[in-house]
Amino acid sequence: MLDPTVDILMATYNGERYIAEQIESLQHQTYRNWQLLISDDCSTDQTLDIARRYASQDSRIHIVSEGVRYGSAKENFFSLIEQATSAYAMFCDQDDVWLPNKVSETLNAEIVLENGNYEKPFMTFTDMKIVDRNLRVIAQSFEADSNINPYRQSFRQVIAQSVGAGCTMMVNGKLLELMRIPSDHSRIIMHDHWATIIAAAFGGISFIPEQTSLYRQHGDNSIGADRFSVVDRARNVDRMQDRYIGNVNQAATFLDTYGSMLSKDQRSAIELYVDTILKGPIYSIVNLIRSGCWKKGSRKIGQIICALTINRGRKDK
Repeated sequence: MLDPTVDILMATYNGERYIAEQIESLQHQTYRNWQLLISDDCSTDQTLDIARRYASQDSRIHIVSEGVRYGSAKENFFSLIEQATSAYAMFCDQDDVWLPNKVSETLNAEIVLENGNYEKPFMTFTDMKIVDRNLRVIAQSFEADSNINPYRQSFRQVIAQSVGAGCTMMVNGKLLELMRIPSDHSRIIMHDHWATIIAAAFGGISFIPEQTSLYRQHGDNSIGADRFSVVDRARNVDRMQDRYIGNVNQAATFLDTYGSMLSKDQRSAIELYVDTILKGPIYSIVNLIRSGCWKKGSRKIGQIICALTINRGRKDK
């Protein structure tokens, strides 16, 4: 496949301060064969006007949705997944800046991972620098700052904890196809975690240990960098439990959606994990251990605490 088209999926909402800089960073990519699909979630500022101006000047830029209220970045990105038509797609935040080789390097790694097998879902992701609103570097590595091990890519591991940020990901056409299978989006944490689980279950994942973008933190981010702290988690047990319940509910939704495609071993692991919020604490701990769905390092302690202490009446929160 010579110079395949890459769909860049940008979900926008009130991004007038930064969207022009982001679009221009896409236009400065060394890889030229891309198209930008913009879906706007009823912005009340000048976001759409700015996007229209760039679209009028660059035939690769398309506004595919406006005037539709999605209510969240997650739902907006899922709508864009329905619009994507190319062999590869990348998720794009409106307020970041992509470094010039981001598309080319990610595409090269994705093609190597795919190895001509277009019938399996594959995903490639990279690292990024965390910067402030003026692009001053806060942290050199998102993965390190978030205390994430990007090589924890097995099915059991990513069920419990995602490894990459959506704005660094490229997915292939088969992964997009599987993401279009109807599911209960309200029980999915984010589109990127969902994509990661699909790739781990049925295809493969690769990581490029290079910072290919600037991840801007400015106080208005829908989703931002979350520096891991054991002390912070210990001080906010309710939040930790809510996250655990949300994670298990997402796993249950994955089982409902793709259960018939899972291997016997995969199905057993996810069923055991789902059971950790359905029955008593001892039973839950035993099933958590048997499932093997562990997070990285000290986060395991939080999982154990949650399995022991969660009020089972909150499981559908």
